[in-house]
Amino acid sequence: MQKLFIDKWWVRVVLVMTAIYFGDRISPGLGFLFGLAVGLFIVIRAQKIKPVQKFKKAKSSRVAKRTKTSIEAEIADLKERITFYSTYKQQSVDASSDDGVVLQADEHAIAIASQVGLIEGRSSDGITEPVLVDDGKFVVTDKRGIFVGTNETREFVWAKLVSHRVEPLATAMVLYLSFSNRQKVSGIGMDQKSVLDVQQRIEFAVAVGLEREAQFLAKLKTQIAALEVEKTTAPD
Repeated sequence: MQKLFIDKWWVRVVLVMTAIYFGDRISPGLGFLFGLAVGLFIVIRAQKIKPVQKFKKAKSSRVAKRTKTSIEAEIADLKERITFYSTYKQQSVDASSDDGVVLQADEHAIAIASQVGLIEGRSSDGITEPVLVDDGKFVVTDKRGIFVGTNETREFVWAKLVSHRVEPLATAMVLYLSFSNRQKVSGIGMDQKSVLDVQQRIEFAVAVGLEREAQFLAKLKTQIAALEVEKTTAPD
């Protein structure tokens, strides 16, 4: 709700006093009711304005925190990602020796997330709850994802991927993966920074499978262009 002239404190006082004056001129005792009605209107309006102003201040504060330095860091990160994705077949991401993963012919590792958890749904009394099944490492290649744990191993083929989403669970974040050849949805739990990076690597792997690398890289370049525009008006 937009703040108007009547929202100034001294205008509100004048409105209440005017209502009382004209009410008493019409009929003795009516001024009190007129003043009360105007007072209630002012209180209700003030309550509606307050959350809007609070939101605008919070939004303004968030925008102000994005300085040229922080934006330049985002741009640099995106450029590094573009370089990696453009040359991922030549990158040295070795998943075979220490992580116990045997890569197939013409398969390339593009991410390794250590200290992750395998999350799956378990039913109890008709209620399905996410449960930590095992902990280990998660390897992302351009063809599949492989969880290697202490007791459990899971393979997720990207060609069968239907959807992916990130949701919080306790103090961690979980990347839930849904596949057409699996009835149950599996999740990989990790910290927030890692989960967003792994999710993007999976999106790239899917793009590779669909021969859409160019579109994927173009999207990142569009993000850089938008940041360059934002940087021109950002504070130092």
